[in-house]
Amino acid sequence: MSTKNLHLEFVDEGLRLVKDAAERGIQLRILGSVAYRIQCPNNIHLFDDMARELTDVDFAAEKKQNREIREFMIGEGYQPEEGVYVASEGARHVYVHPQTGLNVDVFADELYFCHRIPFKGRLDLDTPTISTTDLLLEKMQIVEINLKDIKDTLVLMLEHPLGTKADGNKHIDSDYIGSMMAKDWGFYHTFTTNLRKVPDYISEFPAITEDQAGTIRANVADLLKRIENVPKTIKWKLRAKVGTRTRWYQEVTEKSRQF
Repeated sequence: MSTKNLHLEFVDEGLRLVKDAAERGIQLRILGSVAYRIQCPNNIHLFDDMARELTDVDFAAEKKQNREIREFMIGEGYQPEEGVYVASEGARHVYVHPQTGLNVDVFADELYFCHRIPFKGRLDLDTPTISTTDLLLEKMQIVEINLKDIKDTLVLMLEHPLGTKADGNKHIDSDYIGSMMAKDWGFYHTFTTNLRKVPDYISEFPAITEDQAGTIRANVADLLKRIENVPKTIKWKLRAKVGTRTRWYQEVTEKSRQF
């Protein structure tokens, strides 16, 4: 099977599970690499040009629906990895389909690798994926950011303009991001450090045109400026004085966060 057809299978299965879950009153929202493809239809070819591989399907959910989600996934033929569920106290489900070999992760209430990305109360912002704002946060929270995260971010920053909640869910909500960064110096440091790196990789991908490169650079610069302009809390200022002398993030292995 070609890589392109395999990618379509990942996307189709993610969309099917969201739809079938919704018919049972269960909220699932796609995140990770599959969500980026869904949210960036105008530039989807760039993912193939960049050789961006898909490895699994990931979902956001709310913990209050854990029981229903487990019953649904098992009913769909997926086998749960009970050790992950127990160890995370229900914050993360992992399922594997014995016939297709597809891995499915479900993150309940939040995505927490290096920094916390809350999902409670935010799943209604968009469908079938989490919001574009939360998609950007999920990538920029990784301290040891890798090339696949950069690829996804380049396309997202090209496809979606900055805005506020009032502009709708296809805009990246700079007010929400700025508010989050203003309260947490650690997340601010990781996010802004990573975002500044993104334009440096443009030259590695010839498929990105000069005009597209200009859009990406402008959006990155604008978002960084908006974040800096948000007044910071006293807690933020005190933590900023300590800086990187003390670890400012939760350590996480690459293997544990395949998305």
